[in-house]
Amino acid sequence: MAFYSRTREEHWLRDKHDDGIVVILEDDSMWEVHSSDRLITSRWLRMSTIIVEHTQKESFPYLLKNTTEQETVRANFLGDLAHQKPSEVGVA
Repeated sequence: MAFYSRTREEHWLRDKHDDGIVVILEDDSMWEVHSSDRLITSRWLRMSTIIVEHTQKESFPYLLKNTTEQETVRANFLGDLAHQKPSEVGVA
């Protein structure tokens, strides 16, 4: 699993795919959102402020905290968009 080093910094939501399954932040980091949290991210708006926090959990070890909407979701870091092939942007 990929490691994300830019935790506890302010980011903003650049894009989302498949009704909130995948979230992309302004630094090109891509995130797979936990299935029970996807309804939340499907409502998130571009430019919302997001803070990433790392947890000690093995499954979905990151939290994406939308400080604009006061909502938090569990997520997996998929890597940076710049390093992905176009066919890898979605979740398998």
